[in-house]
Amino acid sequence: MQSFIKHYLFLPIMAIISMMGISCSTTHEKQVEEVLSQMTTRQKVAQLIMVSCDSYNLPAKRLNRDTLVREEGIGGLIIFHDSLPRSIARLNELQSMSRIPLLVGVDGEWGPSMRYSEFPFFPRQMQLGALSSDTLVYQMGLAIAEQCKMVNLHINFAPVVDINTNPKNPVIHTRSFGENKERVTQFASAYMRGMQDGGIYASAKHFPGHGDTDVDSHRSLPILPFSRERLDSLELYPFKSMIEQDVAMVMIGHLFIPSLDTIVSTLSHKVVTKLLKEEMKFDGIVVTDALNMKGVSSTLRPSEVTLAAYKAGVDLLLMPNEVKRSIDLIVSAVESGECSMEDLDNRVRKILRLKAKLGMLTEGYSALIDSTDIVNRVRKPEHIALAQKLADHSITMVENRGNLVPLDTNKRIAYVAYNAKHIPLVRFYGELDGLSGYCPETGMIDSTTILYQQIKQSNYNIDYFKLNKKSTLKEIAELEKSLTSYDMIILACHDPYGRPKDNLIDEQHMEALGQIVKTIPTLMVQFSTPYGLNNIPWISDLGSIIISYQDSESNQLATSKVLTGLIPALGVLPVSAAGYTAQ
Repeated sequence: MQSFIKHYLFLPIMAIISMMGISCSTTHEKQVEEVLSQMTTRQKVAQLIMVSCDSYNLPAKRLNRDTLVREEGIGGLIIFHDSLPRSIARLNELQSMSRIPLLVGVDGEWGPSMRYSEFPFFPRQMQLGALSSDTLVYQMGLAIAEQCKMVNLHINFAPVVDINTNPKNPVIHTRSFGENKERVTQFASAYMRGMQDGGIYASAKHFPGHGDTDVDSHRSLPILPFSRERLDSLELYPFKSMIEQDVAMVMIGHLFIPSLDTIVSTLSHKVVTKLLKEEMKFDGIVVTDALNMKGVSSTLRPSEVTLAAYKAGVDLLLMPNEVKRSIDLIVSAVESGECSMEDLDNRVRKILRLKAKLGMLTEGYSALIDSTDIVNRVRKPEHIALAQKLADHSITMVENRGNLVPLDTNKRIAYVAYNAKHIPLVRFYGELDGLSGYCPETGMIDSTTILYQQIKQSNYNIDYFKLNKKSTLKEIAELEKSLTSYDMIILACHDPYGRPKDNLIDEQHMEALGQIVKTIPTLMVQFSTPYGLNNIPWISDLGSIIISYQDSESNQLATSKVLTGLIPALGVLPVSAAGYTAQ
């Protein structure tokens, strides 16, 4: 009887919920059509444009942005590296000028901390790819959505779904979940679902796939010389899945793919409309990668690039140069009949629907951000704890010859920090505090690393030595003499820049360090990607190898737990390197 009553009540409840959904949808469509009916052709075109925004006091740039918002009525802004309080003040200023509230996006692949250093710092995607399941990735997506909503960011141009099959890729690299297409798809989907379940629009990028290139599209045009069959089986694989799971946006990469077209993908009707929209049936928002990047901007005058991207079928034009002239050209193409008004209206509807769903088109809506105590509010303890949990579950033990891990309290240990920086690096990459040797929360402010401090505090017999890329061979020789009395070495190699451009260890130091490794059992901890192992000629002489991915406070703390036996190394390799195969 009880189950019958539940079932009986369930039907009208679901009917009410269903009707509410229809009502909301109808209300949003009415709002969209009402706004659209009042717009000029120029205002419609402007809604498709998103420009960068920062708080720097450059009068000409500030005036330009004011004019684009107040007079042209552009549709949105994208923020980059900035001070959070100043940025909020500037965003509030621009929102107050806009007749239609502005969509605000962030290129935050590891969350708002990628642009605002005040936020807690989550790992890059390659480290996430080392996790054994996608559960924590989904939780991170939810947390990032919560962070974005705290400062009225509506779109996060993430995740990267490129499959990094090229170890020499200079631009995707740590931004990819790895080299396995199923794993990349699984983890990217979890990240996307977390964000979108949390109310933030996600964007899969960089279509049709930027993983197997050795050229940075910020600087030049990458070429993918692959057949359509290869693209279908690999590069396009995660995009197909993300589209099936209703990802809000797909970002087009600046790529040259002869098997698809003879022009750059961003400007290709065959790629944008025929392949993505028609063949793959993507009906969400197609967005360009930044139109000021060299991979596309060197081909035509900036405003002509914008027009060509529009003609290709793009819905959202990101960071074009010559914005006013770009609008002029698209308006002219529409009014002359070269491009249809119906098509323009449909693209504008997509943008306005996003705004309607966010409540932006509702009377009385305020886009202004409450900046009261904002720095403390965004440092949520649960997000810091999640970042630590992600680190604890992703540290990867590649090798443990001689069972050097966990460390033996009876052994005399030399800790050699190579290229450790004692400043909070991610002024550039997003972490407020915590790189090597800098941890105000725990009072560690001397010139040693957090990893060393944690081991030392656990009552191990350990001493600290340091080298860097400027160390002389004489200094290394002197170090070698000092190390002879130790039972083992921890060689901690730090990458303080997050996107490695060269070897972690300087080439002139390789041979000298190799001699040390051959004579004393050595555990190497690499605060960088597994690819760094490819450049070490004496890798087979190492006793144990740990990949700790990034030089962050949470990773150093997690690594110390692994080395002292508090937690196991649960991570798996997301990419193959030095003969070790990805999982």
